Amino acid sequence: MAFERWGSLSVADHIDTAALVANVLLYDRLVIPVMTAQLERDERAYWVSKGWDPDLQAKRLDQLKELAVRRPWNEARREIYKTRLAEVAAEQFDADHIDYYGLTRMILAQEQVAENFPKVQHVQVIAAYNSTESLKHDFKLADAHDQLASQAFLLTRRLAVPNLSDVEEALRLAIDLSCDSEFRSKRAALFDWQEDIVARSIPPEAVVEHIAEMADAYNAHIKAACTKVYWKLAFTISGIGLGFATGGLAAAAASAALSVVQFAMLDSKPAVEADSTRPAAMFHDVEEKVGLRLTAVG
Repeated sequence: MAFERWGSLSVADHIDTAALVANVLLYDRLVIPVMTAQLERDERAYWVSKGWDPDLQAKRLDQLKELAVRRPWNEARREIYKTRLAEVAAEQFDADHIDYYGLTRMILAQEQVAENFPKVQHVQVIAAYNSTESLKHDFKLADAHDQLASQAFLLTRRLAVPNLSDVEEALRLAIDLSCDSEFRSKRAALFDWQEDIVARSIPPEAVVEHIAEMADAYNAHIKAACTKVYWKLAFTISGIGLGFATGGLAAAAASAALSVVQFAMLDSKPAVEADSTRPAAMFHDVEEKVGLRLTAVG
């Protein structure tokens, strides 16, 4: 049985493809409020008028498949939304600063239910914020859940920064990678590490900075190991070539000496796991398979 972390989206978050790519990579699944027929209005026409592009949402749901947790944006959830909206409006003097999409994410994040996923024992649903203002409206970063939401937002922002030349291809690659069992294990290691860090009350900005540093260190470790593999192959090819190209005792001695070098320096399997950077191992796969890299944000 698995523990998973899900990110809840708003009715419009499927439109920002670059941010969606990052969220696909950072969460096991995405909780998505889907268009549902309403008695009092033409819901499709309403979504179109709001710019929520229901056809694009249907396309994204089809692409995401099991990675999407469909939550009908039905009358019951809309009533919860209206109640929460009235509460927020009463608390704020300026209605222009109410984060309507953030309310949707928050409502869905309160539903910690792993329905229709029998192999999932427990879920932790976190509102997948895509802007600093949205995050600040709902969270004061006072408890563990808030800090994880902030960390996730900062990581999403860093991964979404690069100017992707083909976001549709990036999304396809991100979905494939997120479904890979080995990648999911690496991401779970990051989740475990984050939970431990939260217990130490380290500021989210510092945590994300450390994750970026760990990712750089891990990538450098992988590249160093690959270099060893390359040179091992080069030595082996040279040794075979030398043995067949010439004859006599001199050639045999040279080949033997080369074999000793190979045995002493290159025959052991290169280590590609660094314990201190293992929580960031998933970001190596993200860079290699999707082309996104954690980067500094000004």
